[in-house]
Amino acid sequence: MPRDLGRIPGPIVIPNAIELDLVWNLTSGKQVKNVLHGQVAAGFNATAAIAQAVYAAIIASGAWTAWKPFVNANASLAAVSLRDLRTPNMPVVTSTGAATAGTGVATALPPGASLVISERTAQAGRGFRGRVYLPGLDSSLLVAATGAASAAGNTAAVNFITAVQTAMTASGITMSIANPARAAYVGKNGRNIAARANAIINVTSLVARLTALTSQRRRSYVA
Repeated sequence: MPRDLGRIPGPIVIPNAIELDLVWNLTSGKQVKNVLHGQVAAGFNATAAIAQAVYAAIIASGAWTAWKPFVNANASLAAVSLRDLRTPNMPVVTSTGAATAGTGVATALPPGASLVISERTAQAGRGFRGRVYLPGLDSSLLVAATGAASAAGNTAAVNFITAVQTAMTASGITMSIANPARAAYVGKNGRNIAARANAIINVTSLVARLTALTSQRRRSYVA
C-alpha cells in the first residue's frame, strides 16, 4: 500500500473529540468495528459506564428491533467502545453488557458484505463526509430480482444509525466527523494538497445513498 504522504507521525489528538466504535461479531468468528466520532464538552469523561449507557440505549431502541431481522442470527452487536482523542495515548474503554444477536434466519451474506450509510455535515468536500459500513448482514435484506438492499432494509439501516446518534446525544456525545491534522503534500497527479488543522465537525444528516451492497475489509477489530 502506498505511503500516506499527508499523515503526521504520532498519536492523533483532536480537541473536543472522542472515538466511538460499534463492535460486531460476524458469522465468520471475526470481530469488526464501525469507527464513529463525537464531539464532547470539556468536563466529559470517557468511561465504561458511558460506553454501556450508549450500548444499552441502542439495543433498547425500536430502530435496533427493526434492524435486527436484517442482521444474521449468528452475528451480533457485541459492544460499544470509547477512546478519548483530546489527550494522546488514552486507553479504550468498553461497554459491559452481553452481545445482542440479530434475528435474520435466511442465509448469512459474506463477512465483507456491508450496507453503507453516509454521514453528512453542513459542509461539502474532502473531510466533511463520513460512511458507516453495516456488517453481519442476512440475505433477507436483499431484493431477489436485483440483489440490492430492499427499501425497507435501507430505511431500517438509516433509522438504526439515527438511534445510535440519539444514544450518543443522551450521553453527552454529538455525532461528528473527526479530522486529524495533516501535512501539506504533492499528490500523485502533481496536485498540491494543503495542510489541514485538526477539527471535529457535527453530523447534520444520515442517508442511504446506495442500495447496492459494498465490501469493507479494513475494520478488523484489535482490542
